[in-house]
Formats: sequence, structure tokens, C-alpha cells
Amino acid sequence: MKKVFKVLRDLFGSNTSSKNDYLIWAKTEYGRDWQFAYQHMLDNKGQAPMPTKVYHNQNDNLKGWV
Repeated sequence: MKKVFKVLRDLFGSNTSSKNDYLIWAKTEYGRDWQFAYQHMLDNKGQAPMPTKVYHNQNDNLKGWV
């Protein structure tokens, strides 16, 4: 029975909802760079772009203050 539901979902399901979700997420998380993030997710099966910098207790604005 699970196979039947999977086949029906694959057959009648829509990919536009996931593309719309990617667009909303990219605009929310990336601001001005949303086009880059959106295209990256389309090209990489929904995988979000990795940040170029790791922010674990690292803030360039506070360097020398802490």
C-alpha cells in the first residue's frame, strides 16, 4: 500500500511548491543575495549554499575588545 501512495504522490505531485519554498527561503535568509541562493538551491537539489565564514565566537567587529 505504501508503494501505491508513493507512486501516486510522484505521479501527481508538483515540483513548483518546492521551487516556491526555495524562493521564499532564499529571499528571507539571503536578503540582497537571494538570486544567488535561489539558483544554488535549484542547481543542487535544494542544498543551501554554505557560508563563506564560520561565525563560532568569531566577530571581526569585536576583535581586540574581548
